Amino acid sequence: MKNITLFLYAALSVCLLQACHPAKNTGAADDDTVNMAADTLKKVVVPIDKDDIKFITDIYAACIAEIQLGKLAKQQGQDKRIKNFGAMMVKDITRGKLRLAALAKAKKITLVDSVTTADQQAINSLAKRSGRDFDNAYLGKSKTDYKKAYDIFQGVAKHADDKDIKAFANKNILTIKRHLDDIDAIHDSMK
Repeated sequence: MKNITLFLYAALSVCLLQACHPAKNTGAADDDTVNMAADTLKKVVVPIDKDDIKFITDIYAACIAEIQLGKLAKQQGQDKRIKNFGAMMVKDITRGKLRLAALAKAKKITLVDSVTTADQQAINSLAKRSGRDFDNAYLGKSKTDYKKAYDIFQGVAKHADDKDIKAFANKNILTIKRHLDDIDAIHDSMK
């Protein structure tokens, strides 16, 4: 729908510009009309859908939370696999967060460097745990978060209006799936 709207704006711009130049002008005037139409098209800003903006801002906040959780796992994990997974999460999520920030900047989407209240409460709750209790709670939280993220990314990859946001979601689905598989493998090995 937005592509049709953009096309209509472009067509209208060309028609209006041609109406400003009499038909008797040829050559340079026609070139001027084409150049002015091209300039007008460059200035047409396609607004980002509110759902696409929400995806970017929510995932950015989730990245911040997952990085904090990964650091917590590195520090408080009892099992070496938990510590290693936490380190991998910090590395992978930080890299993804940087790509997401670049995408947000390109789309002129404002990001906030904070976690949601619910995520902060979960981080605080996990910080109070230790040993095997921490390891199990961390894996449980990670699995819940990644299942939710997987579903969200699949939906955005299929239905986002913005092609760049759709491509970002599509590209990161495999990483999310890999993290989910790692969580399951660690969980199964700890039984």
